[in-house]
Amino acid sequence: MKVIQHSVFEESRVWYPLAIMLLFSSAGVEAQRARSREKIRERAEAFINEIGLESVVAITEHGSSLGPFSVVVWWRREVQDTEKVPDTETLVIRASDESETA
Repeated sequence: MKVIQHSVFEESRVWYPLAIMLLFSSAGVEAQRARSREKIRERAEAFINEIGLESVVAITEHGSSLGPFSVVVWWRREVQDTEKVPDTETLVIRASDESETA
């Protein structure tokens, strides 16, 4: 049986007071963000190379100008007979921080 899982690669954000941020040039801040995003993409790529590209279902990037940047890799794997898979009534897999409202 195959199951779909996801792995999240996100930047750790340190929030500085606005006054300190204004001391830095906007170009310097943007360059730092670009380097940070590239490092996250490299970590996600290394993970994909480890599990094999044929296992990858989807790759998404999430980011905004003010919020944290993340890469989510959805992948499938074969479950061995010895592994216990929880019985669920639904085949929908929700992200770990997503809440369901009715």
